[in-house]
Amino acid sequence: MSADPQFVQAQQAFRQGRLQDALHLLDALIRRVPQHADAWNLAGIVCQVRRDTDAAIRYFQRSIELGGGAGVLVNLGFAHQKRGDAALALQAYTEAARHDPKLALAWQKLGGLQEAQGRRVDALASFRRAVALDPSDLRSLGDGLYLRRHLADWGEDALLTPERLLQGFATAARSDSSPSLLLSLPEATPVQQLAAARTFAQSQWGPVLALPPLTTKVRETGGRLRVGYISADFCEHAVSYLVSEVIAAHDRSAVEVFVYAYRPAAADDPWRQKAIAAADHFLDLDPLDDATAAARIHADDIDVLVDLTGYTAHGRMGITARRPAPVIAQWIGYIGTLGEPRLADYIIGDAIATPPSVAAHFSESLALMPRCFQPNGRLQPVPPPPTRASEGLPEQGVVFCSFNQTYKFNPQLWDDWCEILRGVPDSVLWVAPPRDVLALDNLRREAGHRGVAPERIVAAQQRGRSDHLARVALADLALDTQPYNSGTTASDALRVGVPLLTYLGESFVSRMAGSLLHMAGLPDCVVDGRRELINLAIRLGRDAPARDALRQRLAANLPGCGLFDPERFARELERLYAAMLAQRRAGQRGTITLE
Repeated sequence: MSADPQFVQAQQAFRQGRLQDALHLLDALIRRVPQHADAWNLAGIVCQVRRDTDAAIRYFQRSIELGGGAGVLVNLGFAHQKRGDAALALQAYTEAARHDPKLALAWQKLGGLQEAQGRRVDALASFRRAVALDPSDLRSLGDGLYLRRHLADWGEDALLTPERLLQGFATAARSDSSPSLLLSLPEATPVQQLAAARTFAQSQWGPVLALPPLTTKVRETGGRLRVGYISADFCEHAVSYLVSEVIAAHDRSAVEVFVYAYRPAAADDPWRQKAIAAADHFLDLDPLDDATAAARIHADDIDVLVDLTGYTAHGRMGITARRPAPVIAQWIGYIGTLGEPRLADYIIGDAIATPPSVAAHFSESLALMPRCFQPNGRLQPVPPPPTRASEGLPEQGVVFCSFNQTYKFNPQLWDDWCEILRGVPDSVLWVAPPRDVLALDNLRREAGHRGVAPERIVAAQQRGRSDHLARVALADLALDTQPYNSGTTASDALRVGVPLLTYLGESFVSRMAGSLLHMAGLPDCVVDGRRELINLAIRLGRDAPARDALRQRLAANLPGCGLFDPERFARELERLYAAMLAQRRAGQRGTITLE
């Protein structure tokens, strides 16, 4: 029945992103051939993409009644999961795996749900089952390896390894796995990151990228610059911590600000409220499908659309793929290339984080801020720090800290940090609360293997942002992660007077902390490589007067360094946007460097 010409037409319309046309064709086919299980299933998929989950569930259920197989059960489970009904999703995925135990997709989706439920050991087993069934399944391989990194599970594994993932990206004709994990893998080069991003973009949005762009003209000059910010993270999220005050600081005589959010947030979420207050126009795109959302942005006559999410969680690049604005930039959310020139014209960086010499590693052109690419809010008083004892820290001895997520850790980094701990007697390493107690157990075991007493790895407790910033000041020195540097965690440490030690790598993510430190007036905290960082950390760890002098210098620099000056940053950003638009009007696109 799938070969019915009307069904083929519906498939083609769906692939081209013409969702309404596809649904009309399918509904007509269903009226003509009510027993067409494939039509009911595809109609459900169309509704899912249109973000009409309830209708999708009805279509999927009818397809199953008509004999739709394990694949339809997976679709039903995903719809239940999107609606927030984990029990029904689990039931559907489990039934799909029972119906067809060799269906890798069923195990992949089951693993994702188990991970979301906190059943991470079960999730790893499901991802491994999926990869064993389909070694070309990059999504399961990537998700499984990402979960292993979150758990600090660095032992031998026959299936979930960086080498297999990189080999998979190198040979795959298509990919359902986001390249974001590659940013944190020491094994992945910038060239490999670009190639993986290109494959992912074409796999996910190829037909949409082939459509004519929604916006083909640039508005006439005159009037205010119309800037749109689009993100899943206008809520309690690190991106909001960084950008909120800069967006609010735009010169309203020169810039009209549109904020587009596409992930629900609690009505009382203070960061959602800040986003609403910062905007001249705030629109919640979450109920809209990608095509409708893009059309809505296009109708606003945006000059420069700035994507703040990219390939991070909840990203919806299907919106920007339709080109709803003449200039699209990506900034701060995804610190890497999207791999497809149509998804973004520019990536906002700076001369240290993204020097012109690395332009070939990006599908985007470089747009370089004159100082540092990272925005920040103003310096604000923070509560006095608690006692060390209240945070489980020793009263005496040096406290090194890294409040990065565990997936940024790796065996090579742990080798270096354990050497530092061995070189500084009575020191401890203070880390963020891990997602799972198993991660802390693994980190402590790995420390023991490297000659460091496990109890010297101290996990912080979960705290609200204000209380967290207050306690960070208890640390003596922050250690940066490589190759995925500290981002918000770096500026948080500097904000409360804790120096950070880093070195520059080859990729954007491995150079961003160095940019922050130069801005903060601490270029001597940016060294040449791993050995130099180990030596510096040990020297400072053993020299209390040198540490005190470094902290005093940072404290003296902070008020005037510009890192926490959103008004000045906003003026520079406005100049950068104007330069992007000027290039577009001239029919050009190349590296932009502000003086």
